[in-house]
Amino acid sequence: MTALKPNAAPDSPIPGLAHSETHRAWPRMLLPTRHRYTGRMPAWAWITLIGLCIAAALPVVRTSSITESGMELRTLEAERERLTSEIRSLAAHVGQLGSLSRVQQQAQERMRMVPAQPTVVLELSESPPAPTLPERLLPSAEHSAAEPAQRTQRSVWRTVFELLVFE
Repeated sequence: MTALKPNAAPDSPIPGLAHSETHRAWPRMLLPTRHRYTGRMPAWAWITLIGLCIAAALPVVRTSSITESGMELRTLEAERERLTSEIRSLAAHVGQLGSLSRVQQQAQERMRMVPAQPTVVLELSESPPAPTLPERLLPSAEHSAAEPAQRTQRSVWRTVFELLVFE
């Protein structure tokens, strides 16, 4: 430690300077402040360091997310190709099941059907007789006598209906 000189005042801001009445010290706020190394980093240095770390980590994070998306895309494309090939094989199987030879074979085996024999076509030189109705469907004599009275009734009702309904 440095010892004070005998002419130095104990309340002097700078050791070794004598405090006299003619000498007045500058106010403390006007004196420039000195930056001394205190062992701690200033706040601006921390902010800069954190910003650089984030800037360096962003491309890594972005690249890893792009790589992950690419892997998922390849997996989905492989799944789509597998499903497409399965659809094609199932369509071929359906085509085989619907073939005429297989249907004939299944009809003979399961249902015990036999192949059709050649058909015989007959040609007639005469025309068929006129169709006749059975007697039970023909009108009886009783109904034929009551028929004109029903016609007059119907016509009256028909005229009333035509008057009421506008066509």
